[in-house]
Amino acid sequence: MPFQLPTQDEKHRYVHDQFERIAAKYDLANDVISMGMHRLWKKQAVDILIGGPKGRLMSEQRRSGQYLDVCCGTGDLALSIARRLNPNGKVVGLDFSNKMLEVARARSQKSPPRSAISFEQGDAQELPFEKNTFDGAIISFGLRNLTHFDRGLTEMARVVKPGGLVVNLDLGKPSGALFEPAFKLYFRHFVPIVGAVLQNDKKAYTYLPESKSTYPDPDGISRLFEGAGLEQVQHIPLSSGSVALHLGVVQR
Repeated sequence: MPFQLPTQDEKHRYVHDQFERIAAKYDLANDVISMGMHRLWKKQAVDILIGGPKGRLMSEQRRSGQYLDVCCGTGDLALSIARRLNPNGKVVGLDFSNKMLEVARARSQKSPPRSAISFEQGDAQELPFEKNTFDGAIISFGLRNLTHFDRGLTEMARVVKPGGLVVNLDLGKPSGALFEPAFKLYFRHFVPIVGAVLQNDKKAYTYLPESKSTYPDPDGISRLFEGAGLEQVQHIPLSSGSVALHLGVVQR
């Protein structure tokens, strides 16, 4: 039977259940699928989150800030942020999968960063935080898993202080006469094999490439950023456009 994406009504539960299943080996699978490149992409995203749009101005004030990692998964990005902060800084990682959070908390306890870090269970579309709580918020390969992309971005903008950044790292639109078809072939056929071999879960890793069909292209994500009230929206293509880094500034 051909793979079918979940309906909008089914998506929240469907995605939750699949992340509960694949949490234990999620990081290994990410390393294999991206050939380790996801670590570099995330470093670039963190540089911008803390250092500003050009990724350079990592002042002590920025290093003392509070940052939110939405759809934090196993916590690798949240821990990366925390390790860049000074002891006055704080990071909160939020995810709806308890199994993912168990892995994140265990990683944090095994190698605690200098700054404070905590992990909370919650819905990215209804963030359990007050307005203007954080100095910046980031979501990495999680926006496409939300039922309502616009609601997730609007919530991130709501909880970030004026002048702070909202950053999204996710799939992009590969370019190049040779690279684009090669990427599509790799993504559609190799990724499910990785899921079957490493996770014994081909279905979850078939969802990954298929979900791209309902996820906006980079221009569409830029429009969603603007619709969430974010200013100075930028799209930075990575790896020949196969990954898109977006950022926007919360209105002052």
